[in-house]
Amino acid sequence: PLAALGKHQSRWNYVDVEDVLEVDRGFDESKIPYDVLWLDLEHTDAKRYFTWHPKHFADAGRMLDTLAKSHRKVVTIIDPHIKGDDNYTIFSRLKAADVLIKTAKGADYEGFCWPGDSYYPDFCSPTARKVWAGLFDPAVYPHSRPELYTWNDMNEPSVFNGPEITMQRDNLHKCHTDSFSIEHRDVHNVYGFYHHQASVEGQLARAPHVRPFVLTRSFFAGSHRHGPVWTGDNMAQWEHLARSVPMLLSLSLCGLSFSGADVGGFMGDPPLDLLLRWHQLGIWYPFYRAHAHLTTKRREPWLFGPQATAMVREAVLTRYQLLPMWYTLIAEWALSGKPVLRPVWYHNLGDDAAYAHADDEFFVGEAILVRAITRQTLKAAEVYLPPGRWHDYWDQRAAVQEGGKALTVRPDAGHVPVFVRSGHIIVQKLRPRRSTGAMIGDPYTVVIFGSPARGRVYVDDGKSHEFASGAFVYDELAFDGSSLRLQRAEFAAGGPLQVGAPRSVPAVPGAGL
Repeated sequence: PLAALGKHQSRWNYVDVEDVLEVDRGFDESKIPYDVLWLDLEHTDAKRYFTWHPKHFADAGRMLDTLAKSHRKVVTIIDPHIKGDDNYTIFSRLKAADVLIKTAKGADYEGFCWPGDSYYPDFCSPTARKVWAGLFDPAVYPHSRPELYTWNDMNEPSVFNGPEITMQRDNLHKCHTDSFSIEHRDVHNVYGFYHHQASVEGQLARAPHVRPFVLTRSFFAGSHRHGPVWTGDNMAQWEHLARSVPMLLSLSLCGLSFSGADVGGFMGDPPLDLLLRWHQLGIWYPFYRAHAHLTTKRREPWLFGPQATAMVREAVLTRYQLLPMWYTLIAEWALSGKPVLRPVWYHNLGDDAAYAHADDEFFVGEAILVRAITRQTLKAAEVYLPPGRWHDYWDQRAAVQEGGKALTVRPDAGHVPVFVRSGHIIVQKLRPRRSTGAMIGDPYTVVIFGSPARGRVYVDDGKSHEFASGAFVYDELAFDGSSLRLQRAEFAAGGPLQVGAPRSVPAVPGAGL
């Protein structure tokens, strides 16, 4: 869904309904847009998934309704370990269906995780996935609704008292067989994949016409079909900010373009300059989520004073202005396989100089080049510009730079260096709004970098599956110095729309449509 490309706000944990609503008001009062608020373990009844804390989230319906008025969504965590409690409906259903993983001796496997003694569904089994999908039904999961999204964590699976912090290799799965005969060692790497799939199927069963959203920590080849991934528990350290770039580039090249790293670092309290730099880089991650551990200090931007709030606001507004570009890149990845993030050498494998900058620079699509700032004391940054002509994204009046060499820049405190390849068009939406849902009717602005220039834009309803039957617009834009021409585009792998007759409209660089 389009909302998934907006800002995600998370921590372990927002403690109750009033805490959530206060954070929601804080973003509005600070004029910082966001789309999704995340609830970690403590929102449940004693870490029983598919439940709400009977005191702290007794009024969860009011909370969800309030956020929905601003087109905002909520994510709840649903891990695979299920508390062993005969009075817990979810456990009773899974046990009665005989879809729990077995020990080598054939008993239901019991491990230890967040709820205490826990049992693990055999997600490799189609029957288990069907039972799990049924748990998203509002008759089973109170307040379940089409846009209550899901976070699948700890699904390697994590077992605190198991060997290598996971389960025994000789545990038994049924998978597609008639009996529990498949050892865990043979399916360990796909356990998270199938957990992810089962949760997506649950959301689709609950609301067949609404796109699902499920984040997973454990993944496998093909997980990109189900939803986003992230890099796991990181630290609030400059080194972890730096490592996010090669990690996300690796994921993108492996087909997992919809990925991100916890902005600010999950563990520890980041100094303010690190937190600001992480937001400034995080807006260029495909999946942009701020997250923090239970023991950390609160990090909502307004807690750091007016200047820090303004800096985060400007970063987040940049993200929202560029949502048409992000949505187009995600569509091109989903429908033709083009990676969203690309290494600086990606478009010219013969550019030997580019490889030295592979860990601190990256392309967003084919036009935008981002240089990460990952050192606290960095006074001057070297930015390698591949061959061609380059515009400063932040100052379009600045001199155009010739590429094929490194450029030394003084990092601005308010943003990371970003350049746009000359000859490209970036489509934006410039009106500040609370969330993506509030932007639907806003006009598009076409920003032209150099002449002649070309670009593309993809538009659909942002939430349904109608695009699969052709209900979308995918246009190529071409600017020749005096007019802007649009024609229907075709996806690289051969999409359903053919190139049509061009349309021509007057245009000037930076003009809005």
